[in-house]
Amino acid sequence: MKALKVILIIIGVLVAAILIAPLFTPALAEVNAEIEIALEPSEIFPTVASFENRQAWDPWVSQDSTTLVTVDSKPGYVGSTYMWDGEKLGTGKMEVVSVKTNSYIESSLWFGDVEEPSRVEWTFKPVEGGTHLVWSFSQDTKYPIGRLGMMFGKVFLKQSFETGLSSLKVYLEAMPKTLSSLGPITIESQASIIAMVVDGAGTVGSFGEQLGLHFASVYEEIENQQLQLSGSAFVHYLDYDETTGVSNYRAGFQVAKAGKSSGKVEFVKYPELKALQAMHTGPYEEFAISYGLIDTYIKENGLEVTGQAFEFYVKGMMAESDPSRWQTLISFPLK
Repeated sequence: MKALKVILIIIGVLVAAILIAPLFTPALAEVNAEIEIALEPSEIFPTVASFENRQAWDPWVSQDSTTLVTVDSKPGYVGSTYMWDGEKLGTGKMEVVSVKTNSYIESSLWFGDVEEPSRVEWTFKPVEGGTHLVWSFSQDTKYPIGRLGMMFGKVFLKQSFETGLSSLKVYLEAMPKTLSSLGPITIESQASIIAMVVDGAGTVGSFGEQLGLHFASVYEEIENQQLQLSGSAFVHYLDYDETTGVSNYRAGFQVAKAGKSSGKVEFVKYPELKALQAMHTGPYEEFAISYGLIDTYIKENGLEVTGQAFEFYVKGMMAESDPSRWQTLISFPLK
């Protein structure tokens, strides 16, 4: 009887702990960790927001070698997803739901088959010598088990966040510095132009070789017709297929007077139009960074674009040997 009484007392204490302790625990469980990284916010933000190469610093994936990660990055970052499936880690998904360029990211986080996601937030604050970065987590918990579980879970979650931030710092600071920058984004009147062009189609990976051949054939025809150049070389992207990554485009040169279409080279006229414009300074390989910033600006300001785009190569390899000084005017016609 005495032993039974002791057991009942122990059970009573445990039950009381399970029921009473959570009463003093907030329903909203919150965890955050912070660190300073010796890079500008603009050099950190794209990596975090796009989920690209997150496996290199993710504090959980590194603990389960069986984990399969799937990343789907979207222009402008909103809608980008990061999914995982591992024997030890289980399944889960993160999706970016809101961004403020170079300052804030909000994502929804699902573990397994849970219906209600947790919230993950990142804030980027410029400080002397770099960026103060805060990684936060919040989740509504149910009484009593949910709250009791998070009382202990928060400790391990904070440790994981701190480990992840340390790994992110090492990963980013070891990477080559970004060579490009984007100038002010403005709405301007794009003057009417006349040009000689060649039509083409391809993906980002094939553009380099294709454009070189197209520009050469257009320039040859310009010389044959004894036309004078009146502006920079350019590419006019007519569309973009998200499924295949293929764009139809026109590549050519602005000319001072009307020419004649000949073979694959065509003479075209572009009317004056309103466009969202910004100057990308740096190598062409880093266009994606600038396009991401412009896409975010378009969404944040509720602008309507036609789906087409221009790249005017104001200063390129023929005029400047240093790629970090190349200048390309990116222009998005507005509806």
